[in-house]
Amino acid sequence: MRFAAWYLAAFSASAVTFASGTVVAAPPWVDRHLTLPDANWAFDVGLGVGHLPRDPAPDISGAGVNAEMAVGVTERVELGVRTGIRFGDPLGRAIRADEYGRLFDRQTFGTGAEVLANPELRVRGAPVRGRVVELALEGRVVLPFEDGTQAAVLFGLPLAFHLGDRVRLDTGAYVPVVFARPAYFDIRLPLDVWIQVSRRVWLGPMTGVVLERPGDTGSHTLASLGFGFGYEITHYLDFKAMVLFPVSDEPRLFGGGAGIQIRIE
Repeated sequence: MRFAAWYLAAFSASAVTFASGTVVAAPPWVDRHLTLPDANWAFDVGLGVGHLPRDPAPDISGAGVNAEMAVGVTERVELGVRTGIRFGDPLGRAIRADEYGRLFDRQTFGTGAEVLANPELRVRGAPVRGRVVELALEGRVVLPFEDGTQAAVLFGLPLAFHLGDRVRLDTGAYVPVVFARPAYFDIRLPLDVWIQVSRRVWLGPMTGVVLERPGDTGSHTLASLGFGFGYEITHYLDFKAMVLFPVSDEPRLFGGGAGIQIRIE
């Protein structure tokens, strides 16, 4: 836990240090691109809370913090890294509530139940950037520092539709591959509908389908439904929040999170 506290302190200090540079006025959320502008930085910190009903056994709840940063290498290439810190006993940490602090990005994979989550490295490039349609190529790598985890990679095709100055659809296809024995993969199809209510406020439903281990005997399909909210506090600081629920006949894990993003040129 001392290491976790040190990590958060170091992350916050880095954000403050970079903040001494020039801040940048971000466009409205529905007009933002899939990658950061050249030489721009983004620092995200989010608190997540998860709950697992287990009637007749006692319910399990957990909390965690997500911390990540990203930089625009060019106008269309972005690099990022993130990890999480989980609190509580082993059962509470197994909820992996830090995932609910990964606001608006639900593509988490290859993590375990330790205090410090496996770090994830990301690269994203946007070869197609039209007035309405944006398409990116994305790759992620998870380093297996947690006990009982394996190395994992993800291949993604993020897709955004900018429908005028009020609506944006975020979707795409993501395939995480975990190098267990034997290796397995999922297929993830998210869909978020963002509505720009005002210059500073955006909100909308978040949903998606996950095909877990397609082709295996234990394969099954999961669906989720949630809601996201964002507010541009200043031209360099955003507040974000979301709640996510499974779509299932049986009680399953649900939760929510809130946090901030600092953007720096």
